[in-house]
Amino acid sequence: MKVLLELLGDTTRILNGVEGLDDFRPEGRERVRELLQQLRLESTRILETADDDVQMDEKRQVWLRDSLEAITSKEYDTAREALEQAVEEFPEDFEFLNYLGLVCWEQEDLRDAEEAYHRAVRTVLGDRLCTEPVEGSQDEVLRAVEGRALALYRLGDLDDALTWFQWLGDNYPDSYVGCSYLAGEIHHLRGELDRAIERYEQVPVEPAVLYNRGLAHFQRHELDEAVHHWIRGLVANVHIGSMLLGRQAGRKSCTPGHLGSRGYAKDFVDACLRLWHGADGGLRFLDQCFSHEAVQQHLDHCSEEGGTRLLQSGEGAMGCAGWLEQLQDQAALDRLVSRVTGRLRM
Repeated sequence: MKVLLELLGDTTRILNGVEGLDDFRPEGRERVRELLQQLRLESTRILETADDDVQMDEKRQVWLRDSLEAITSKEYDTAREALEQAVEEFPEDFEFLNYLGLVCWEQEDLRDAEEAYHRAVRTVLGDRLCTEPVEGSQDEVLRAVEGRALALYRLGDLDDALTWFQWLGDNYPDSYVGCSYLAGEIHHLRGELDRAIERYEQVPVEPAVLYNRGLAHFQRHELDEAVHHWIRGLVANVHIGSMLLGRQAGRKSCTPGHLGSRGYAKDFVDACLRLWHGADGGLRFLDQCFSHEAVQQHLDHCSEEGGTRLLQSGEGAMGCAGWLEQLQDQAALDRLVSRVTGRLRM
């Protein structure tokens, strides 16, 4: 290319000193005419292509701006219309496909969301999941991977969803720890209890993990472990137990913040009710545990002590696990578990 450009430069300088075709010898004049016409034709084509590229880039920027403005305003129909036009013009554009997946998800059009996210991922990773093209844990392509996995999960395509969740959780555990939990939930739904518990053990303690891990231990007939996790789960978010069992939500939560809220409980129950209904005897055993007088007394104590312990706890205890340790020490919890399981085995 460098030699070609130098040759064209030399040609331009030669032509610059020519007044017209008459300056060339008669025997070569027609050939020079043909070369100049061809050069003009190709030069015009290249310049028009460059102009087209500029126009397409400007059109892309307009579509992107309009789409983002509509998404920000939650005008999803408008955003989707613009994005679908953009994807038709730019079928391999990751940004447009990723935003289209987001809009379809917000519209609860899960099948189209899954397709858009999948196409977006393919523009970066190709036909297989690999870390080489990923520029760190904040790369937008990982959000597209997660979006597709969530859509597959909601659609019931558990095998594919599990593959994508595990890839994210294994390769980017700090940013996508929730994907490891959801991988555990899928193993749980499929009856793979050992693998489910293994995944639950990898993620930070929170109410969803405690309830489901307790259920997995119950299904393995490990009643002490089941009761241990369920008591901690009830202290972490008592509303989950109430909703699962169809009880009136009259009891005050023992723990502060979103994790102890009714909103968190509703989201969990909506997502996991089929798991619990599929575990024979699980809800009945949870009901017996919840109703045990020692557990009720423990919940009353934790609820009364919660405010005081919150004021006394340091910043490091504000995570769910730290907060639970503030409310109940291990020795007391072990004694309580022994009382409850001893009664339930009778």
